Amino acid sequence: MSESLRSRLINPTYQNKFINQLEQQFTNITQLLYTTSVSCTELDRRVLPYIADDIIFKDPWQEGSSKQLYRIGMKGFHNMFHFTFDIFQLNVKLNNDKTTGRCIVDGIMNLEQFSWIYTYPLRSILTYEFRLLNNENDDEPQFEIFRHEEMWSVADMIVGIPGVGWLYQNIFRRGFGYFFVGLSALSCYFHDHSIKTNKKKE
Repeated sequence: MSESLRSRLINPTYQNKFINQLEQQFTNITQLLYTTSVSCTELDRRVLPYIADDIIFKDPWQEGSSKQLYRIGMKGFHNMFHFTFDIFQLNVKLNNDKTTGRCIVDGIMNLEQFSWIYTYPLRSILTYEFRLLNNENDDEPQFEIFRHEEMWSVADMIVGIPGVGWLYQNIFRRGFGYFFVGLSALSCYFHDHSIKTNKKKE
């Protein structure tokens, strides 16, 4: 990245504009990656240029590295599944060095494989870590993503299952909540009793 860009990013107005541009680019990238009706040709043309050779992809079930493996996984995801993605929040923050940054996306992945029966929602947090590649004359942010991570919980997966999710949410979770509060009350009783006993001994 050029020194002139680094110095311009010190200016709050310029930095806000720059970050807004990054946020728009990451919005587009996210929609392309997680809208599986997008063609593989379109992915190669509009997403792959932003992927670093040393990229690491990680989710709760897998981890892999290299641009070639990422490209195969990206295309396989689009070929095998039918997903859309609803973005709730998206935020980009530059690191102190002003050469790297992080984008975090909060949203829901919607599995529409059997949408005529049920659309399966999975609350997801996506993070992209990137490095800036801007030259002096670049008008828009130029960057490459070197880490892409999906975060979602097994609990959310269970909640999304019709019937099972209701039982888990309304019976198991509530029941366990009362059980935990009961144990907490018991621990408080024994803790206070122990303090009183020790004071009497003194």
